Amino acid sequence: MNSNHTPNQSRIRRTVAAVLIVAVLVVAVGVFLVAQCLSFDGDGAHVIDRYGVLAQEAQQLESTGSAQPVEEQPQEETPVEQPEPEPEGTDRIVMLAASAVADEQDRILELAESGALDTVVVNIKDDEGNLNLSVDTNEIDEVEYLVDSDADALKEAIGALKEAGVHVIGRIYCLHDAQATDYNSDLAIQFENGGTWLDYDNTRWLDPTNDDTVSYLCDIAKSAAEAGCDELMLADFTFPPRGHLDRAEFDRDPDDQAAVLLDALEEIRHAAGDAAVSLTADSLSDLTDLSANGAEDGIPVGDVGALLDAADRLFVPVDGTDEADSLTDAIHELAENAVVVPVFYSGDAWIAYDGTAALNGVADSEGALDAAENRLTGSYDHSDHSDDSEEYNDSDEYSQEDDSDGYDDSDDTDDTDDSDDGYDDEE
Repeated sequence: MNSNHTPNQSRIRRTVAAVLIVAVLVVAVGVFLVAQCLSFDGDGAHVIDRYGVLAQEAQQLESTGSAQPVEEQPQEETPVEQPEPEPEGTDRIVMLAASAVADEQDRILELAESGALDTVVVNIKDDEGNLNLSVDTNEIDEVEYLVDSDADALKEAIGALKEAGVHVIGRIYCLHDAQATDYNSDLAIQFENGGTWLDYDNTRWLDPTNDDTVSYLCDIAKSAAEAGCDELMLADFTFPPRGHLDRAEFDRDPDDQAAVLLDALEEIRHAAGDAAVSLTADSLSDLTDLSANGAEDGIPVGDVGALLDAADRLFVPVDGTDEADSLTDAIHELAENAVVVPVFYSGDAWIAYDGTAALNGVADSEGALDAAENRLTGSYDHSDHSDDSEEYNDSDEYSQEDDSDGYDDSDDTDDTDDSDDGYDDEE
């Protein structure tokens, strides 16, 4: 039985061996053929069409139209040239009437988008004491009677301008105020022998040494900042420039004018939060000399430079481009760090001036907006604007509206009728 099994096993082994030999030969031939169609270098393996098979297949694919589309390489985009940013120091500032800011809101936004203007100045409190925004204060019981009926419209316009990136400056006429004293006479400067003090034009002034006065101004500043004002411009921020201050009684005896005003400015700055606080005046001398009349009557001017340096910017009206050029030098003699912004009344002079400047368009807001558009297009009068003093408009709210600031600087104090000043000369 073993002799029959042994030959069968031998045949099986021979068969398996033959199959293995054939398999090895097939693998060897395959490896040889593959090696003939590949080349190797530093970049890896590459197919060599040694027998033209690939070319023949490609030709067949082209003839049948079934070739795959060649993927196009993405083209590098040519960078689009962006306009150079406006250099610093060329803010386009336009001062407008409060009613115009509300009524011309769409046009202002269009001009801002086009680059014709980037800053708008609007009155929050005028030089009579009227308010163009609602103010939350405890210093005047019936303050709502001082608020303009269009206050909500102005607040909405300020919010829209701020949202569009327009820098909004709220101007506050601070101490020359005929309205607030009607509701709280304690805020006013008093005569020594009783009664509200009056200047030579029979107008009243708030007492800058009175904490309640400063609190009232802080409340206005806070309301303006909350409405969207990025900056506050303090006007009439001075002791009265005309009148018998030697007959006046203040809540506290002022050591000097600048120190009292500096303390008030810092209080207002604190109330305004992130809003900047700037100063303005009707003339350079009003800003640098404060109340020369007060100095003559025993209230020293003090360190004006410290006051001016404390302000973020100083806005000063000028007669023309020549005066604007010399303005900064004159102020820097007192306050070397002051940032000075000339205020023009002529649209053409404002356009021609190379640098940050404001155009006072309160009396003619439509004309000011036209000037802003002309500044963008370059269509304006290129003649010399070194002296544009004839452009001043005395009805302009900024300069001498209703003659409330229109003081006659002639020396006529001796002819002043003191019968209404509450002061008995015989005493």
